[in-house]
Amino acid sequence: MPTNFFDRLFHRLGQFQVKHPLWMLLFSVISLIPTGYLASKLTLRSGFNELLPDGKPSVVEMRRVNQRLASASTLTVVVTGSSPEGLKRLIDALSPRLRELPPEYVVGVDDGTRAVRAFFEENKHLYADLKDIQQIHDEVEERYDYEVQKAAGTSLDLDDDEPPDLSAESLKKRFQRKVDEANAKAPGTDGYYIGEEGKLGAILVRTPLGSGSQEAFDLVKRVEALVAEINPQAWDPSIEVHFTGNLITSAEQQRVITNDLIDIGGLGVGLILGTVFLFFFRFRVLFALAYTIIAGTVWSFAFAYVNVGYLNLATGFLASIIVGNGINFSIIYLARYMEARRDESKDIQASIIIAHLETYRATLAASAAAGIAYGSLAVTDFRGFKHFGVIAGIGMLLCWVSTYVVLPPILALAERLSPMYVAGKLTWRDRLRGYYGHPFAWSVRRFPRTLSIVGCGLGLVFFVLSVKYFIDGPMEYDLANIRNEATSPTSAGLLSRRVDKIVGRLGQDGKAIVTDRLDQVEPLVAELNRRKEAAPEDKKPFEKVVSIFELLPEDQEKKLELLKATQGLLERARRRGFISDEDWKSISEHIPKELTTIGIEQLPELVARSFMEKDGTRGRVVYIVPKEGRSVYDAHYLMLWADSYREVTLPNGDVIHGSGDSVIFADMLRAIEEDAPIAALLSLVGTVGAILIAFRGRRAGWAALFSLILGLAYQIGYLAALDIKLNFLSFVAVPVGIGVGADYCINTMKRYELTGYEGLEQMLVETGGAVTVCALTTILGYVALMGSINRAVSSFGLVAAVGEIGGLLAVMLVLPAMLRWRAIRAGLVKEGEAATDATPK
Repeated sequence: MPTNFFDRLFHRLGQFQVKHPLWMLLFSVISLIPTGYLASKLTLRSGFNELLPDGKPSVVEMRRVNQRLASASTLTVVVTGSSPEGLKRLIDALSPRLRELPPEYVVGVDDGTRAVRAFFEENKHLYADLKDIQQIHDEVEERYDYEVQKAAGTSLDLDDDEPPDLSAESLKKRFQRKVDEANAKAPGTDGYYIGEEGKLGAILVRTPLGSGSQEAFDLVKRVEALVAEINPQAWDPSIEVHFTGNLITSAEQQRVITNDLIDIGGLGVGLILGTVFLFFFRFRVLFALAYTIIAGTVWSFAFAYVNVGYLNLATGFLASIIVGNGINFSIIYLARYMEARRDESKDIQASIIIAHLETYRATLAASAAAGIAYGSLAVTDFRGFKHFGVIAGIGMLLCWVSTYVVLPPILALAERLSPMYVAGKLTWRDRLRGYYGHPFAWSVRRFPRTLSIVGCGLGLVFFVLSVKYFIDGPMEYDLANIRNEATSPTSAGLLSRRVDKIVGRLGQDGKAIVTDRLDQVEPLVAELNRRKEAAPEDKKPFEKVVSIFELLPEDQEKKLELLKATQGLLERARRRGFISDEDWKSISEHIPKELTTIGIEQLPELVARSFMEKDGTRGRVVYIVPKEGRSVYDAHYLMLWADSYREVTLPNGDVIHGSGDSVIFADMLRAIEEDAPIAALLSLVGTVGAILIAFRGRRAGWAALFSLILGLAYQIGYLAALDIKLNFLSFVAVPVGIGVGADYCINTMKRYELTGYEGLEQMLVETGGAVTVCALTTILGYVALMGSINRAVSSFGLVAAVGEIGGLLAVMLVLPAMLRWRAIRAGLVKEGEAATDATPK
């Protein structure tokens, strides 16, 4: 019986598991019932605001804005056809029916600028330029004075100085000019949102549904049903209806991401289990490992639900990572168990106890190193890192627990039913499995000097490249490289760009700033415009600022005074016979019937809707539109745009905060820039400490540390050489790679300590073979992620897979080659001679 407390504990645990395997299995099955239920309640929140702390000012402001705005999202109904007449007919038929949908789905429908045009036409006198109104007044007054003098016979030089006649055409020209200019600038065709030469039209449906809400698809189905009732194909068979807008793009993105994560998670698990089977070639082993890792993963996600409550963009694909990394403990354990059964002819209980005692320290140290790597993410404020670190770190610990609690009783029970080994007899499975580590053992035996020099030389070059990589800036600023791939030519994302050209960017990209009081709006607009004008030409942060006051006529009091005076002159001229009845009939059409000022409350609802809040309050909303020619997917511009309005101090000292996707994303990028170096440094320092503690400062620990740093240099140097940038997801692969690399080097060097140099090749074949399978399972999990339609997830898979390969090469080729070359130089073995015969029999 061992004297060490933990050794005694694991010894007794092994005895109990062999004696009562069914009780242990029953315990694990029962544990999966509540934990499986909790894990199933996890939902995915795909908003970028979920990656930032709740107390972040931009997050707080965005929630406040969303609570106040009357319309949280827009569903754009896109109609395509062969002629504008067919599109207009469908828009006219569909719009009234959309307005009849329940208010929980629709709060407004914008089908074009026709109503807006009618309002401006009716009030064109006040919207005319002041100089035009002044000129009309002066010409009417001059003509009236001329007619009065002419009638009195007191006018001189009548033929030379006769002012122009009063005509309806001259009035119309001046009053109508402003309206015509506005109509010419208005989006669409004939008051409809129709473009692309009459082949694409749009209806903007304002909805209270939250952006990314799954109820968006219920609204889409209702709209589709209305279209089916109208049956536009009856007059134009080419008509088709599609959907975009931030409501559908967010919901579509979340549904695509969810399905994608399920697909790549399933693919990753399948590849991992397939690799495990090809290593052990036993279905019972495959089942045992599958059940063990499933238990650990379910426990992990149950913990995630209890402590976090949901998954975000950074944690949604953790299933592949937990399975790929967490299964490593079981593989190392199982490899040692089978070695004891096969090569040492131990019975079931002895083999389980040997596997317990000879692996728990190494696997626990590896789990601790991985936990430290993930824990370095958990201490940051960026929730994308924090939640990832918490869930994955606990996941590694629970997978380790599952290895020593769940796996042994399955093996004991399976061996009771049908023993895997007969003393003195090896099967084809046993001969074949050794070849996973044999290529490394053969390479190290044949080329120790070459592998040592080339491996260390490349490590030095890659280390220099790595330093330069971080100095130059490793972060990705092209946000197009973290978006989802478009799945079809008519996807919502592509349609959104086409609609932008018709509706304008205010309809879809413009961000709302909500003030507390109406008197803050004009000072806010003035300050924002001042910032725009003060910026260099190539640094203009936005195109324009739009408030409800821009919809009101300027200089209304002066205009009304001139219009009333003009109206009085025309009426006196008619009474005195200066204007004939026929001329008066034409002129009167251009004389305003009512002369009153227009306030924001007089604006029709369709005109003012974008500036209305849920309680009906008007005017406290201001929109800021991105600069034409600049892409919101350029992170450098995004931060410039966001900084221009995230906080504005008014002349009276009031502070107005802005928010929205742009500010949220800019804050996310800055949080990554601030937290990423901290996480990487903590991961490295913590892992180094774990390795040194695990080996208690012995030489093997320093060798393990060397291979860890070498593998990390390979990873970062490769990224630098190919100019691959890191984003908010792929950066996580750096501290994760440190932790996983520690797993491999700790397990190999722990076994090396037990066997010494004489067992180097045996270590490479047995433990090395298991480590190789561990690396392959993890790599394949990452390869599965590379198939994701989300470029951020795909890049994470690439960066992490490169890190795995670099770590494997360092610990399985370069470090053993250096150990062998050292032994050759010390005269312990001749070059080309095997220390032991490790070739599988």
